[in-house]
Amino acid sequence: MVDCVLNFTGERDKDLRILRSYKNRFGTTDEIGAFRMTAEGMMEVPDLSGSLIESQGAMEQGSVISACYEGSRPVFFEIQALVAKANAGFAKRTSLGIDHNRLSMIIAVLERQAGMPLLNYDVYVNVVGGMKPDSPATDLAVALAIYSSVRERTSPSRLVAVGEVGLTGNLRTIPNADKIVAEAERLGYDKVLLPKGNADKASPNSKVKICGAATLREAIRLFTEE
Repeated sequence: MVDCVLNFTGERDKDLRILRSYKNRFGTTDEIGAFRMTAEGMMEVPDLSGSLIESQGAMEQGSVISACYEGSRPVFFEIQALVAKANAGFAKRTSLGIDHNRLSMIIAVLERQAGMPLLNYDVYVNVVGGMKPDSPATDLAVALAIYSSVRERTSPSRLVAVGEVGLTGNLRTIPNADKIVAEAERLGYDKVLLPKGNADKASPNSKVKICGAATLREAIRLFTEE
């Protein structure tokens, strides 16, 4: 019998550690803590999003910024994708930080609903910084990162993409989108790409440009627009 179960996770070659609660009789298990090992010991990381995104100004092929709501705060991170011609046999689907089954689903939706042939291509997806988001809000960023790598195109704006991708290619609303928009504004992003249901409810006074998409095809078009 235990009251609380805590677990530190992180990459061996990085000093960032994420503290998660898997059991807590006296509080929520949705909250996370971020710490960094220093000469003075384990120190809290107050700006987790800033530490996970090293080059916020760079817009590189196969790279898209996404976010999810962890406990009481939005966390921003970079999702990278690399698509390469398969040499022989079955194409590989490799993911770090993203559920493998979810990646396979997103690839299938891109092939069927967005007309992107990926059958003979290896697809590699990585969440930079060692984060392992379990929210479907990262679906849209994963799909756009794969598109960016395949078509060799990037967004002309500093963009954040969040949204759940359905099997029919539609974008489903996500919770706490307003808080993610507010954090994107604080971090200085130019545009936030959201499902249309979330964009319609967004504050008109936001300084960041909010773009709503009903389908994955529409999101891809908005991704490459000014």
